[in-house]
Amino acid sequence: MKDSDKVETRLTTKEVAKLYNKNESTIRRWAESGKLEAECIYNQFNSPAYLFAISALDKPMQEKYFAQVKASLPKTAKSISKKGKAFDHYSDSERQEIMWWEKTLKEWKNYRDRYPGDKAEADDKFVALCAKTDPEHTFSVKTLYRKKKQLETQGAEALIDKRGKGRKGKSKITEEMRQTFLSYYLDEAQHPIRKCWQYTIRYFQEFAPELVDNIPSDSTFRRRVERDIPKPMEVLGRQGQKAFRDRCAPYIHRLYEEMASNEWWVADNHTFDVITQGENGQLHRLYLTAFFDARSGIYTGSHVTTAPSSQSTLVALRKGILKYGIPENIYVDNGREFLTHDIGGLGHRKKKPKNGEERFEVPPVFERLGINMTNAIVKNAKAKIIERRFRDIKDHLVLLDITSLLYVW
Repeated sequence: MKDSDKVETRLTTKEVAKLYNKNESTIRRWAESGKLEAECIYNQFNSPAYLFAISALDKPMQEKYFAQVKASLPKTAKSISKKGKAFDHYSDSERQEIMWWEKTLKEWKNYRDRYPGDKAEADDKFVALCAKTDPEHTFSVKTLYRKKKQLETQGAEALIDKRGKGRKGKSKITEEMRQTFLSYYLDEAQHPIRKCWQYTIRYFQEFAPELVDNIPSDSTFRRRVERDIPKPMEVLGRQGQKAFRDRCAPYIHRLYEEMASNEWWVADNHTFDVITQGENGQLHRLYLTAFFDARSGIYTGSHVTTAPSSQSTLVALRKGILKYGIPENIYVDNGREFLTHDIGGLGHRKKKPKNGEERFEVPPVFERLGINMTNAIVKNAKAKIIERRFRDIKDHLVLLDITSLLYVW
């Protein structure tokens, strides 16, 4: 079909006069003078009449006409869907809540239908019965009627308790405020939350004073810390790398059941928390050098001295060997009393000779006895279980002796 063959809506003189807000005589005069393009026809009274095509009108008048036509069209009635969104689109907790309310409302209806007395009395008894059988869900008779009406008019989605969910994920703390606060909070100085909040305000007073009024209270930052900062991150930032490794980092669980007695001995030194006086009147502290069997949990050899040394280590080892035999492995730290030429060798302390030639050395005691020595990682005291037994000595034996001395005095 050609453009000329298309049927176009034509307006009468009265309709055009209404669009232009003019008299009909003015519109006829415009048509006769050619100011407004029109088609002249003759009516039933053989009088000239004019028809105006929409495209012949001014652009504003065309838009005005189409707006009037659109406004006059009947509006489509919006139907309220009771189905709501698909059941799969709800979260697991929301699905559980919907199913629970649907089940409860159905049980309530059946209970009311079977109850022989007054229905209002049946409602009260049903609520009381539910409170006994399911104390986690408490509701009133008024709530039952409200949920019933919501289910009938709005669908299953109305059964979900959405209180507080509109604010979920929103916070008055901006990202800039959060990062500034964390720079003070995740510090090994371990500032309290209120102090970090005050430091944050001072920072913005200096660099962004226009944002100071928007900083929320310290309790808001406290809730954000408790909710958003993982415990490992808090330990690492406020207590340091070692505390993080000791308390939060992954570890390998040591199975003592698979060990045999005398397979692993652990050795270390312990300082007593008492001051002693020698025969010459000199005051000094005593030290305990001990070997501990990892499997049986007993002290195999020990020696008390005024100063830990390789000699005290050999004395304690000799006592243990004479009583329990030679161990297969010994686990010690990196102290000089263990890493010496005579006992375990220099280990990682050993240096390469300058001329490149290895010097002959007498085999140390551990090697001659066939004992394999293993050194603990530096600053990793938790690997030496003898440290825990030293704590027993400190908390029980030493404390008990001091208490008895005070009582006698």
